[in-house]
Amino acid sequence: MNRTKDLRKKRGSKRLPYFLPFCLFLLFSSLTVNPLMKISMAEEARETDERIVTGTGIIVGENIALARNEAISKASLKAVEEYLIQRLGYQGVASNFESLDEEILSRPKEEIRDYQIISEIRTDRYVKVLMKVRVNKAVLEQKLQNMGLSETDSIQIASLFLVSEKREGFPIIYWWGDPSRQTALTQTELSLSRVFEERNLRVISRSFLPSEESYDEGMLDLTLGNEEAVKWGKLLSAQVVIVGETNQYGASRASVFLRAINVMDGTVIVQGYREGILDSNQSEDKSAIELAINSWAHDMISYIVNTFKPAQKVIDRIMVMIQGLKTYREFRDFKEFLRKDFPEIRSVLDRSLKRDLVKVSVEVEGGSKRLAEKLTSHPERPFSFEINEVTDQGFTVVLR
Repeated sequence: MNRTKDLRKKRGSKRLPYFLPFCLFLLFSSLTVNPLMKISMAEEARETDERIVTGTGIIVGENIALARNEAISKASLKAVEEYLIQRLGYQGVASNFESLDEEILSRPKEEIRDYQIISEIRTDRYVKVLMKVRVNKAVLEQKLQNMGLSETDSIQIASLFLVSEKREGFPIIYWWGDPSRQTALTQTELSLSRVFEERNLRVISRSFLPSEESYDEGMLDLTLGNEEAVKWGKLLSAQVVIVGETNQYGASRASVFLRAINVMDGTVIVQGYREGILDSNQSEDKSAIELAINSWAHDMISYIVNTFKPAQKVIDRIMVMIQGLKTYREFRDFKEFLRKDFPEIRSVLDRSLKRDLVKVSVEVEGGSKRLAEKLTSHPERPFSFEINEVTDQGFTVVLR
């Protein structure tokens, strides 16, 4: 969490005239943000995946620092594992577990952009940390692509349930009224978890709430508005929050009224009311609540999945002209640079090889202008160059 530190004068007021210009410079810099910085921040948001995870390290020989490092490592590994499960699905991870362990899980530090320890518990036996971890999606996706696992259609949507349960003759049950109190899952939560997991959506455990968390007004109320539900979703890194209530009338009838909210923008994806009624011809292995939830899920989950389904990737074929090459090796190094450092490039094919001008055809996701921007700002270019004549059809690279 970022905190603004107070600036205090030291060693009297004589230094103030020298310090004031520096303050004014910082203020001016904060007001004039470079457009390239905005692009960089947006790019970073797209290339990271933020998760809240826990890790535990055993204290051996009173070495608390070693145990803490072990806890951090285990939490980092858990964040990477969760991303892979969300990306590939349980079956995809199981089918490729050996190669995933060798290439990714055996060294998870490479896939972590950064982390923040939210809370820490220390006993005589262990150190346990609750961490916010940012997974480097760009690195992981490149490794998955190299392994031939980048084209899976399996996606998992992180889902959080904020659904109360009411049975005749009993008080209403809702866990968010007292988040610090660990309670068993209700039949409603169990039924929702089962039906969501069957459809390959990831269910978030409410047991991972940060300790000593402060809650905004309204977040503990029985009836939650969309704004309060979104706050819960952000707190537990959910993509969608299911809000509403179930009611059990006797043993044979129940109703549910649920709405699904997109945490990113607070909009209601879908909502609906359904009933479940048991009759004498029905199997006894399902309750009325389960029937009502199954009916709701049958009609509504497809809308949730379609909301988060990635858009079809558009691949553009562009022409890149290269001027100033002195040797064939320089050309080969430049082609390798394109293939290795830019995962959005699908292919690089030679079109014309002449002494003064080389043409290559490039298949790229994101278009010509976006690729030109990334080439210009790349920190590890094989040699110095500038880019001219950028159009939708391609651009020219001029070696210096």
